[in-house]
Amino acid sequence: MPLDKDTNRIFENGESFNSISVAASAKIFEGSLIGATSGGYGRSLQTGDKAMGFAKDNIDNSDGSDGDRKVDIRAKGKVSLFISGLAMANVGAKVYASDDNTFTLTETNNVYVGKVVRFEKSDYGMVAFDFMYQD
Repeated sequence: MPLDKDTNRIFENGESFNSISVAASAKIFEGSLIGATSGGYGRSLQTGDKAMGFAKDNIDNSDGSDGDRKVDIRAKGKVSLFISGLAMANVGAKVYASDDNTFTLTETNNVYVGKVVRFEKSDYGMVAFDFMYQD
């Protein structure tokens, strides 16, 4: 389910930050996985977008045009995520997203996020991500 409020995600050291221009009419919540539109502007991730990173802050460009606002993002690091069905055996598995807050191990029609590097508890894992240098 897409975010409808700020989410304070737990990140670990090794993070790299970036800043990207926000798409027209976009409202971004802290913790949202940010995707790029076909024009390269940031918004809460939608299927088909290229993932850019996780929003550091809440940005409201709902009354603005493309590029009127910028959002700071965590573009590289590790983040604790809810991934339905995650188990210890999934360490090393690829993680995908269908929107800014729905994470899965299923690739079909979803956007690549990173890999599970640590099982935390049922349905929760630490995911390493690097959007700085992805293709």
